[in-house]
Parts: sequence; structure tokens; C-alpha cells
Amino acid sequence: MRFGSLLEELDSITKDYDYGIVPGSAAVFVKDEIMGIGRLDMTLLEGLMIVVEVSNQGYMIASSTPLSDDAKASSASERIQEFVDQRWFETMEDLLMTASPMFRDRFQATLYDKLQQVQQQQLDGAPVPDGSAPAVEALPHDQQQSPILYSHANDVTLPPNTIPSHPSASFDDTSKQQQDFMDELNQWIH
Repeated sequence: MRFGSLLEELDSITKDYDYGIVPGSAAVFVKDEIMGIGRLDMTLLEGLMIVVEVSNQGYMIASSTPLSDDAKASSASERIQEFVDQRWFETMEDLLMTASPMFRDRFQATLYDKLQQVQQQQLDGAPVPDGSAPAVEALPHDQQQSPILYSHANDVTLPPNTIPSHPSASFDDTSKQQQDFMDELNQWIH
């Protein structure tokens, strides 16, 4: 979990992901701080309602229900069934990117837009407010073939038209580093 308490985590989930799910659809219906378990439902853009269990173990899809009989919802439902009550995800972003290709596309587009904004601010000489993003600069022209964003904070180089399929792919696979990166990225996007 990103936050110290289950209630903070659940509250954050209901607000932070509206850009990539049906806005306003995330609703908490179980808050058991003694057992350390929360449950919420949300509607994916593919027309599928999922129930997510949140605990210290991570995030798990507890159930999924297609909201219509169209091909997109049926296909999404079939794809998600292999994860229902089977896999704990380390981050909510990982769960949503796995469950919803439309969420993944919007997450990547939002990340790309934010990186473009930071690059433009850097090129225009406008200061980037402290804490809003890692220090990013355009590499000197003689060191690049195309514009590249370079992050001093994590030594990650991203060509502007390429977003990794999983934003933490350039980092060590330790769960703490992945969680820290996703937390920083999520906070920066919002």
C-alpha cells in the first residue's frame, strides 16, 4: 500500500484513477481496519465491473462482471478471469494496466503528456515547481539523434515517442523501488 492506513489507501484509489476508469465509478464497500482488508468496486472502460481487494499483501481482483453483452466487455471478462482470486498485484497501477488495456493506454498517454510538458518548460527556461516532477532536461543536440528526456532522479532515458509498457521496467525489480516509483509517478500525474 502507498499510504500508512487502509482508509487513506482506499480514499486515494477512489479519486486517483478516474482518468483511466469510468469516472466516479470507484466505490468502497468494505473497510475493515482490524483485519486490514478493504474492498471496492470500479467500472473499467471496457464495460466491466471489478471488485478489488486491498490489503497489506497488495491488490487483487476478487470478481469481475461484464456490464453488457458486447464483444469488448466479453473479451475483457475472459482475459481477466485468469487473475480473479489468483494473483496479488504490488501496485494498483499494475492491476489496472493488466486488467484494462484502455487504462494502460490512458496511463501511458497521461505520462507522455506530463513528460512533454516538463520538457517544454525546460526548453522554454520556465522553472519546474519543486516536488512536481523529477529534474528532466533535453540532452544537448550533439548527444542525441532525436529529442530525448533524461531524468537525473532515476537515470532513466526515454525517447519522446516511446513509453515503456510498464513504467518501472527500467528499475530494479525490488518491490520497494517499484512501489516508490509508482507512488511518485502517480502523485506527479495528479
